[in-house]
Amino acid sequence: MKKTLIVGAVIAAFTTAAAAQQASSVTLYGIADINVAQSETHAGATITGIDQVPNPRGSRFGMRGSENLGGGMRAIFQLEAGLSMADGTTTANSQLFNRHAWVGLAGGFGELTVGRQDTLHRTMNLSNYSDVATEGELSVTTSNSGLQLMQNFGSRVNNAIRYTSPAFSGVRVRVQSALGQRTSATTNGVLVTYDKGPLRAALAHEYYDGAGVAGIARWNEVTTISGQYNLGVATVALGYQTTDKLAASATANPASAAALPEHSAYNIGVIYPVTKALGLRVQYTQSTTKTPAVGTTAATSRDYSRIGVSTRYAFSGRTFGYVAYNQRDVDIPTASNNKSSFGVGISHAF
Repeated sequence: MKKTLIVGAVIAAFTTAAAAQQASSVTLYGIADINVAQSETHAGATITGIDQVPNPRGSRFGMRGSENLGGGMRAIFQLEAGLSMADGTTTANSQLFNRHAWVGLAGGFGELTVGRQDTLHRTMNLSNYSDVATEGELSVTTSNSGLQLMQNFGSRVNNAIRYTSPAFSGVRVRVQSALGQRTSATTNGVLVTYDKGPLRAALAHEYYDGAGVAGIARWNEVTTISGQYNLGVATVALGYQTTDKLAASATANPASAAALPEHSAYNIGVIYPVTKALGLRVQYTQSTTKTPAVGTTAATSRDYSRIGVSTRYAFSGRTFGYVAYNQRDVDIPTASNNKSSFGVGISHAF
């Protein structure tokens, strides 16, 4: 009888421990991605170096986890830091976790997360609704600097509160507000996505609101509609973006909206699976920035374009090699900006 009780107690202890392990989990993960590339600037200089072509998957390390709170509710979190494979340093600067640092709750209602998170435009791009390289080796996304093409609205925002709804017939809604806390503009936005069958589509709208800080009340209103369709033999992606009062910084606090440009861009891309392991990506982006006349300053119009081709070969489910070529053109080139680049790299997830 005593032996039976002891065996039962041991089994109960292991069962309780296993249940606790299942109820709470933490995953350590990362990506190591690097390429060797040669680029040519608009000044005619040729540079050979590391990561002259954007990485398909930015190098990083992080942890994510969840705890079962019962009743279908979970506590969730993610901490993630950028990493440079070229010299082993982090890209976090003064931020320990510059890519993600948030905690929240998830359940039948959806997800509510608070902390440093991706912008809604970047969330859309990383799901390649129109950007077939997901801000990778053919990246066409940028803030208001260098070669302006399609905005990702600054990649990430601090002090962000995000609600993500459950999917209803393929439709999911995300609403986010990143509080400026009277030191910078508040970032507000909504992202609606549709994923069902061969069609995937998205509509994103984000803007800066300067209420409580110096400058105009509202600027950099970006609206993007994008989508992709799987034809079977290939996947075609399209995107169109407009920006009203272009000044892509939450701390810019422009004094007047009258001098701010209008911006429009479109993107078209194709993903073609050559074999099960080998994929081909082609992407073209064209954009125009128009600055209105103010006082004695004449109105201006600037055109930008970029075309890129890449191949990815999957050695396994976590590792692939890639080759990428990009050609960029602007009507008033900056000498230090790349005109073209060609690179070969490898990306490994762990």
